[in-house]
Amino acid sequence: MVTVQEARTSGRVLKRTAILDAALVVFARDGYADAGMDAIAREAAVAKPTVYNHFADKESLFAAVLERYSESANAKVMGVVDGLDTAPDDVRSELERVAYALVDCIRKDEGLAVMRLQLSEQSRFPELIGRQREGNRKRTIDALAGKLAQLALGGRLELTDADRAARHLLALVSDEPLMASGHGNRAVGDDVVDRSVREGVDTFLAAFGPRLR
Repeated sequence: MVTVQEARTSGRVLKRTAILDAALVVFARDGYADAGMDAIAREAAVAKPTVYNHFADKESLFAAVLERYSESANAKVMGVVDGLDTAPDDVRSELERVAYALVDCIRKDEGLAVMRLQLSEQSRFPELIGRQREGNRKRTIDALAGKLAQLALGGRLELTDADRAARHLLALVSDEPLMASGHGNRAVGDDVVDRSVREGVDTFLAAFGPRLR
């Protein structure tokens, strides 16, 4: 049986989550300067004082939003990288599959909203956003480098610097979609992503694919 205290705690957690979800929508749509606590409360379907019961001010709410959804977006990226098959029948197809999934992580849903916020508000919160972006990028590159090194051990790639190869792969498949989106401000067509992934993987394999003996 759920106690009164447990019910209250659960209700508080649910309200906090609703506020954070709403704040992400409002901050991404209106920008930090124009986002109002009234609009966030309406989006969350809570009273304005409830927002202040959870967060002292707009700045602390913004920091909490970036912290929560930056971690969530990065967890999705890490899940994609972790799923890379290091013994595939066709290395090109596997790299293309993973590349599509990685690009989707930054052009859809919360990944897109987080990227837009990080870029638009970097000058206002340089330390917070710089720390988050650098930490997430390092984790992604480290994980991807480990997978590429395993592909190389299996003879499916040839590389001497797995970190450099990981950085190149990410740039090759994601740069065009990012530029086409205005770094999160416009929708990107599937044709742009298709071309970027295919050509990016082609270029990557031209540099790091196994050589004929």
